[in-house]
Amino acid sequence: MNSSSLSSWNGTELLHDDLPDLDRQHLRNVPTQARSRERLRRVLDAADDVLATEGADAFTTNRIAQAAGIPVGSVYRYFPDKEAIVEALALLYWSDFEDLVAAAAEIDEREPLTDPGSVVIDALAAGFRARPGFLALWYGGLRTEKVRDATRPTRTAIARSIERILAIHWPAAPSPARSTAARMVVLAGDGLLREAFRVAPAGDAGLLAESKLMLDAYITGRLGEV
Repeated sequence: MNSSSLSSWNGTELLHDDLPDLDRQHLRNVPTQARSRERLRRVLDAADDVLATEGADAFTTNRIAQAAGIPVGSVYRYFPDKEAIVEALALLYWSDFEDLVAAAAEIDEREPLTDPGSVVIDALAAGFRARPGFLALWYGGLRTEKVRDATRPTRTAIARSIERILAIHWPAAPSPARSTAARMVVLAGDGLLREAFRVAPAGDAGLLAESKLMLDAYITGRLGEV
């Protein structure tokens, strides 16, 4: 098993069927009944579709309501403004990316990957390509400090999955060193992926390849040769 199987993933199962981590911190009203949750899902699906097909400039509560086929008042029932919708979508996108990296860790634990330094780049790049709505959000002026703060816990979870991968391939390395390396991979990988997808909508192949080399060199330098 190698990382190419992850990079070929087509992302059709994004977004989550449930609504993880969306509570009163993110919603004006938390739906408890199936019908209400389905309406909230329609709002989020419509918001994702507007971002993906029309871009950030078209992202308004009125347009989202129109795309969802519901009155705009129904949007405001759950979200006070479009910024709250952006935050909710960002949480869902990053929860899906978190699942991708966790899946890579599970695969690695069953059958070690031949290139562990590249697997996270491949998995996240596949997720980015599968979600043009995410790219429109991240690069279309909707990414605020509040959104970055809201998604930080999912990046911490991604680091934990990376740490699992590192434990498979560097079992002799001290646990604190693996933890530090995993955190640095997330921090560096975020910036590298952001630049690769800023340059090209599908991710600049040259930058992605260089990113893998950089992360491989860092991990080896930090934890030693496998």
